[in-house]
Amino acid sequence: MELYQIKTFVVVAGTGNLTRAAKHLHASQSTISLHIKSLEEELGVCLFLRTPKGMVPTPEGEALVKKAQDVLDSVEKMYAEALTLCGAVSGEARVGLQTSPVYLRTPQLIKCIKDNYPGLNLQFVQHQTWTMRREVAGRSVEGGFFYSVSPPAEVEGILLENTVLRVVGPASWRAKMENANWADLAKLPWIWTPSECSFSQKLNEKFHLLGLEASKSMIADSEDAHNTLVRSENGVTVMRDDEAREGEDSGSFYIWPGGHLEVGLYFGFHKQRKADPIVKALIDCVKKVWKPSVS
Repeated sequence: MELYQIKTFVVVAGTGNLTRAAKHLHASQSTISLHIKSLEEELGVCLFLRTPKGMVPTPEGEALVKKAQDVLDSVEKMYAEALTLCGAVSGEARVGLQTSPVYLRTPQLIKCIKDNYPGLNLQFVQHQTWTMRREVAGRSVEGGFFYSVSPPAEVEGILLENTVLRVVGPASWRAKMENANWADLAKLPWIWTPSECSFSQKLNEKFHLLGLEASKSMIADSEDAHNTLVRSENGVTVMRDDEAREGEDSGSFYIWPGGHLEVGLYFGFHKQRKADPIVKALIDCVKKVWKPSVS
């Protein structure tokens, strides 16, 4: 039984989909299928039911996947111990970014790693914030930045700051917005974010508390799309204070003066990897760069 077969088994069980598993493991779907088939033959049990909706673990698969994860955890702990015994942190650290690298202080993080852990190479990957939480939980990255309305349950997270969100509309909508309250804003067309997005969850929470229903005219899942749609006078939205101020300074946005929302910005990592020297190095530098008051 090979370690890569065990990892493939765990990833397919976690994703429930060969396509996603193949992307996660940087392998072809045929290779993933072959690994699963070989493992099933070696174990003498059927691990998955192949259905139109994806790969569903059989009862036997459900019973074995936890054991398989324990094997991977043990290997990770052995690797972490070996790095500790070597006395120097080396290897590759995959770090997930969910928004502007400048906003996330990535240049400062790179400098801190180079100064303190010269043997550690950084690889940055970009994902939406809701995908990033899954990537951290699934151990596809050593650590990642994401927004969350509350401390995430599936991973361990360091609260870096409470990010301020501003309600923003086109500059030409100033007359509609400057004296508006939340009830007035609810009637305007809103450019919303997907339901998994923390911005969406925060807005829903606010409108629900006020007994209001926002007029959602469209949904967009990227900051660039929201910027473009507001500039082209398609509606109002929320965005980070720094983005809002930049658009206001350029004459494109009007920032509603009636209040703001806040959402937590976290750096997260898998709970089982807290003692991993690479993860510890990332945590050390993230804390040095951000100096969070809560961790």
